[in-house]
Amino acid sequence: MGLSGKKKELLFVLGQFFKETDRKFSETPLLISISKAEFIDVIRSLQAVEKKERALYRNLEDLENARYIVYEDKNLRMSRKGFNEYARIRHELETLNKICSSIEAGRIRFKRKTQTKLK
Repeated sequence: MGLSGKKKELLFVLGQFFKETDRKFSETPLLISISKAEFIDVIRSLQAVEKKERALYRNLEDLENARYIVYEDKNLRMSRKGFNEYARIRHELETLNKICSSIEAGRIRFKRKTQTKLK
């Protein structure tokens, strides 16, 4: 069974967080770790997900039970399954963004003349 929309958002935000922190500290021999409480504070400060704190904890627990994330030694990290799902979500979003940018740029080609009507 797949993830619900809010859980996908949460997993995507976690993946983006790790991607960005890894990029910032790629020059140093540091590994970033974050607890559930700190991650929820980050999400709420970004206003990335419109949920209450307890609901976010429940969603993180559900992701942990479904083995998308691992919570050990009071630190969150993504499992292989979670990383694969994050990559799939990211690919979907990139595809949708390409479609939107193509439409906005006016690169639409019609095979035949389109019908126009007066309003």
